[in-house]
Amino acid sequence: MNTLNFKTMKINFLNSNIMKTTKFFLSLFLCVALATSCSNDDDNPDPVNEEELITNVILTFTNNADSNDTVVMSSIAPDGQDGTSTETIVGSFTSGATYSLRLAITNASETPADDVLNDDIIPEADEHFFTYAVNSINLTMARDAGDVDGPDGNKLGVNTTWTAGAASTGNVQITLVHEPTGADDSNEFGSVTGGSEDLNITFTGAEIQ
Repeated sequence: MNTLNFKTMKINFLNSNIMKTTKFFLSLFLCVALATSCSNDDDNPDPVNEEELITNVILTFTNNADSNDTVVMSSIAPDGQDGTSTETIVGSFTSGATYSLRLAITNASETPADDVLNDDIIPEADEHFFTYAVNSINLTMARDAGDVDGPDGNKLGVNTTWTAGAASTGNVQITLVHEPTGADDSNEFGSVTGGSEDLNITFTGAEIQ
């Protein structure tokens, strides 16, 4: 073998090693870049859904024996329940009568208004629970047999029946709790531990005549 051929073979050998080394480092770089990218994706939490805006909460009590006998309690909060709200009561309860309560909870800042109750709260009933309270007014309530199942098998509190006792005046409160750590419907009005309040409204001056 002459000297020229030997040198040519040596150069080819070196070039081959350089190519292999270059490919190795390129592959290593791509693997590191991919691993870093995957790690960054895993470190970024999924976006958190914003809490649903609730502007209008309307409670309509209808006398089971007389559909013309209604009591409507409205809370309007244009900027949501954490902002300024206006509460009104139209009508009065009839002593001795039994009423079915229909809830309407919407976001009226959308067009058309977003039905928060049926689109968000009821489909996620296991994460929500309604509690009620009365003060100085002789109202009792029961969660209906057909009420929606809420946390831990407790009834959510969307379908309820109310009975008006002796003539009196007082307050009616409704609270919606999101993700309570505990819920209990055994006392009908309901109680919770933990969670956060999506709404907490007190209607003052309700009457039974």
